[in-house]
Amino acid sequence: MNVYAYAVDPEVLAQVYQQTGRPIMVGEFHNGTPGRGLAAGLVQAANQQERGVAYRYYVEQAAAFPAFIGASWFTWADESVTGRMDGENYNIGLVDVTDRPYRELVEAMKTTHRRLYAVHSGKEPPFNQKAKTQ
Repeated sequence: MNVYAYAVDPEVLAQVYQQTGRPIMVGEFHNGTPGRGLAAGLVQAANQQERGVAYRYYVEQAAAFPAFIGASWFTWADESVTGRMDGENYNIGLVDVTDRPYRELVEAMKTTHRRLYAVHSGKEPPFNQKAKTQ
């Protein structure tokens, strides 16, 4: 399964669940945008607002699958402009390197998290707007 996409493919989730009979969790995902001297990461959004859109779409679409139980965001803080040990320097955190939150992303996360139980139980449809990319 390609976890670095804007949505988890429900057909792939169904195949995984059919083969394993186990709940499904994505261990790591992110999206980013270039800025502040940083690269965008593996999945890119057009800007900070669109990062929130991408988060909502990914998490809510995945949560709509009954066997899906969770996903883990990578990472808390942006990577250093000079890069980590392998040179990776992505703008993918919830906060920048000075601990200032990306408000647009945080607000989108809060909106999604308030809706997760309803989306997972089928009482509400998942967010269905794809993020704009560069």
